[in-house]
Amino acid sequence: MKKYILHKESGLLSKVDYEKELNEQQLKVVLEGDGACLVLAGAGTGKTRTLVYRTAFLIEKGIPLKNIFLATFTNKAAREMVKRIEILLKADLENLWAGTFHHLANLILRKEAKKIGFNESFTILDREDSKEILSECIEELKLNKKEKMFPKTQVIQKIFNLSINSLESIENIVKENFDYLLDFVEEFRVLFKYFKRKKKNSNLMDFDDLLFYLYEILKDDSVRKKYASKFLYILVDEFQDTNKIQFEILKALSEIHKNILVVGDDCQSIYSFRGAYIKNILDFPKVFKNCKIFKLEINYRSTPQILNLANNIIIHNKNQFHKFLSATKKDGIKPIIVCCRDIWQQAKFVTQRIMELVETGIPLNEIAVLFRSRFQSAELELELLKKQIPYVVRGGLRFFEQAHIKDVLSYLKLILNPRDELSFKRALKLHEGIGTAFSQKIWKKFSELNYDFLKIFKEKIPLNKNAELGWQDFKRLISKLMNISSPYKMIKEILDSFYRDYCYLAFEDPKERILDLEQLMRIAENYESLKKFISDLSLFEEFKGEIVRGAFTEETLILTTIHQAKGLEWEVVFIIGCVDGQFPHPESFESETKLEEERRLFYVAVTRSKSQLYITYPTIRYDFRSGAILTKRSQFIEELKKDLFEEWEIEEV
Repeated sequence: MKKYILHKESGLLSKVDYEKELNEQQLKVVLEGDGACLVLAGAGTGKTRTLVYRTAFLIEKGIPLKNIFLATFTNKAAREMVKRIEILLKADLENLWAGTFHHLANLILRKEAKKIGFNESFTILDREDSKEILSECIEELKLNKKEKMFPKTQVIQKIFNLSINSLESIENIVKENFDYLLDFVEEFRVLFKYFKRKKKNSNLMDFDDLLFYLYEILKDDSVRKKYASKFLYILVDEFQDTNKIQFEILKALSEIHKNILVVGDDCQSIYSFRGAYIKNILDFPKVFKNCKIFKLEINYRSTPQILNLANNIIIHNKNQFHKFLSATKKDGIKPIIVCCRDIWQQAKFVTQRIMELVETGIPLNEIAVLFRSRFQSAELELELLKKQIPYVVRGGLRFFEQAHIKDVLSYLKLILNPRDELSFKRALKLHEGIGTAFSQKIWKKFSELNYDFLKIFKEKIPLNKNAELGWQDFKRLISKLMNISSPYKMIKEILDSFYRDYCYLAFEDPKERILDLEQLMRIAENYESLKKFISDLSLFEEFKGEIVRGAFTEETLILTTIHQAKGLEWEVVFIIGCVDGQFPHPESFESETKLEEERRLFYVAVTRSKSQLYITYPTIRYDFRSGAILTKRSQFIEELKKDLFEEWEIEEV
């Protein structure tokens, strides 16, 4: 009997015209991306588009969806890319392996869990649940019962996270990033082992475990060959942000077919503090022999004038793949560098210029103010509130809503108003051994004594040994603050007495937090009266949870650190506080590697702008110890060719 073959439908209803849809550089990647490929995609050059079309091309070629792995840094990015490919091909891509490294790890470990002592139905902990279990481990090991105050759970969690993601020992991580915690290294080691065992016994994994156990299981020859055989093609987005453990996973999964295409920009590698390892991208051609290198240098975002400045910034870095961004946009105005007298004049200039730009028709949400460190926005936020310009802080809280700022202000509010229960309990619980139960007990007694500090300080309150020590520290500090009238001196006393040390044990970024608090002191220095200082800051409380509209429309101005701004773009960008000692960050002078990352950060900031760029610097800055200091404008500005920008000097009338 003669057979008639019924072909299975591919589901593809359209052929993509790649030559029409892509520029020459992008097309080359899509058509020639077999083998090991490094795609160096400059800012605004359409890297996502290129990756989407390369994936579509592979699917059209007949590569089964189950044999392609598209690695992205967020699941949201993966969903958006898959959706774009589905629209392009008019097909369902349900079986495509697309997502984060953690997503891939979850899928593989579900199948291979027994090989590492887990049940396939293991539970994945989110950060908060993982933190809670870590806290339980600290309690069970009685690490927080010793005489010296033990670091907060979130700090330890960060140390463990960096250790796993960078494949470094706990000791090395502490030495390199938390040298002020070296006395705790042995306790951390014991805690780390106990924490891992406790999770394993409960069939639990957190996000760090997913990568760690995937890395471990891929050391097994049979498992590694199974999945390396499966993935015919591996494509990776934002490769410059990968860490060491992710790169080791990629090497293992690509060892058979060797079809690995990574897309990234070494000039935008700015997340080493999260474990990102720039050598992954710089050494890619050494690790993968016969690697093809493609460059995407046609920028669709910015004017030629902005790109000329960006190219001139990054040329000073030695460790890089050289690229030259060229613009598709027409000529615009030159970037403008603005000299301001001090941080207050800088805030007034930015605010006034924003109002002028809005009057010319630029939407407020197409304007962003970028800064190197969070503390640099404090004066600007006050000025924006006075002028009723609505703003949001991207990826974080407003300056005065941050935990450490609220901690310190709680003491000042309490001195002003002893009946403030919220401030009383917040301030009290910052001290050793005082938790919710003891703070409630002390507050109850305080209210019975008609909120009289002198009376409660004479009372004998039944507390355990640790809580008693904390209560005595609180009493000493409040007693000192009651005899100080200057809000500046009050904040200084809080910092000096204990809160500076507290920052090192409580936060992952203590130095940045202390800089914020020193900036708060600078603001307080302008006030003789505590009442007036707290009253002005209450503007933030008044507008908290709502956006001030004033004469503006529904749009809001964006304030953001440069790290949070990566990947975004606006018509107009202001980069403020560009002075040596702030940007570049003072720690960057410790090594060429750190200084080059700071320069990349400046490059990222500049390339966020589409049409107008303002870079401001105050000639006077204030230092906690030295007072007013004449500043040098950032060395990154000094490195620029003078014909690439225009300079403005402010005159007040």
